[in-house]
Amino acid sequence: MKKIFAFTLTLLLLTITPPSLPKSFSFEIFYPKMGYPAIVERGGSFEIIISKVDFSRIEAKIETSYEPTPDEIYVEIENVSIGEKIYIKARIPELAPPELYNITVLIDGVEKKEVRAVNVVENISQNFKIAHISDLHVGDPRGIRINLKEKINLRAIKKCIEEINLIHPDFAIITGDLVYGARYEEEYEKLYEILEEFDVPFYICPGNHDGYFKASEDGFNFWENYFGLKNYSFSYGNAQFIMVNSYDWDKKDRLAFSLIPLNWGGAISDEQIKWIEEELKEEYSIKFICLHHNPLWDTKNNSLLGKSYYGREKLIDLIKNYSVNFVLAGHVHADDVTVFGATTFITTTTPSSSCRDYWGYRIIEFRNWSFYSCNYKEPKYSIPSYMLNITHEGDKKIFVENNLEINLTLHLKFFVKSGNYKVMNGEVEQIREKDGYMQIYVRSEVERESIKEIYLI
Repeated sequence: MKKIFAFTLTLLLLTITPPSLPKSFSFEIFYPKMGYPAIVERGGSFEIIISKVDFSRIEAKIETSYEPTPDEIYVEIENVSIGEKIYIKARIPELAPPELYNITVLIDGVEKKEVRAVNVVENISQNFKIAHISDLHVGDPRGIRINLKEKINLRAIKKCIEEINLIHPDFAIITGDLVYGARYEEEYEKLYEILEEFDVPFYICPGNHDGYFKASEDGFNFWENYFGLKNYSFSYGNAQFIMVNSYDWDKKDRLAFSLIPLNWGGAISDEQIKWIEEELKEEYSIKFICLHHNPLWDTKNNSLLGKSYYGREKLIDLIKNYSVNFVLAGHVHADDVTVFGATTFITTTTPSSSCRDYWGYRIIEFRNWSFYSCNYKEPKYSIPSYMLNITHEGDKKIFVENNLEINLTLHLKFFVKSGNYKVMNGEVEQIREKDGYMQIYVRSEVERESIKEIYLI
């Protein structure tokens, strides 16, 4: 009887807790992420950083971001090292089409995905363009006096993204105030959805509206949950970009009551200043500092507590001592370009909030690792939104209306059934085909103040 009882008990325990079932666990991807992506040449290597977990097998794949002709490509895992985190060196296959991809990491069958996190390019060129945007202010009621209709459903921000996608710079920099701060949970969720509409990789740093501390919520907790780091650096070939958190106050100094903050001016902590200096010691042909509050201007009038821009003088000294070429900023909802010493300080208007002139964005261009242009119109003005429009007529014809006073090279996509097509008024950049359909990427030169028809035959 004892043997029968023991055998029955063993069977019961095996039924409740089968030894073959895997352990349940989760992990996080720290890099690359949407807002802090990796730009990698075909055949090139990049780093993936994840939280530390026990594992027996690691895999990773990239998948096209919401394209109608999806690709799924496994990357080669070249090396894995373990410290406080797991560092994975991965290589992009030579045949991977240039595109913006999601990345999925698989650990013993458990998946974690980051969208729009890896941009595969043919090559990192010495001739490149950056889009500079600032102060998106998702959830901000201001700006309705400029255009009430376009404030509804965040159309103005979406229109800005649409135009940047058409111009298709190598990447975009967004310098803070991505949300408004009235209802952080809703605003960050909506912001994440809107940012997924970018067809180009982008990098972000926070502003004051992103990090108010209120009784019910801390904006920076949401930032960290969605985007991770508030300050970091990256390089693009010979160019260095240092993304700074210029709202680096203690919680008590970020306090806000409803929509009234005690302090909305700048602060860069001593710890962050030390980090910036270490980054600036690296050798690059071009050096950028990107942040929300322009260090040329004190922000004491942005504080009910009378607090000045903490760390501003120290940052100015670093900019001067390490020959920083450019500082990109926002906050004031206006265009400004000021040359101070060897440094060009650039602020750009908002695409959707209250502003001095108009909603817009800026394109900064470099040729042969040298500065070429940053103004739509001299001496300081960015590109106004709503001057560049496209209309689709069926699936084989696109009308482009360029009301700007500059010629543009635009990038368009056709999604059609598989077949032999000729592009009129444009050049094919690449074709991706799957399951009887094809996506044709087209480049077209559109003259200033003109309408152009690009179509397939």
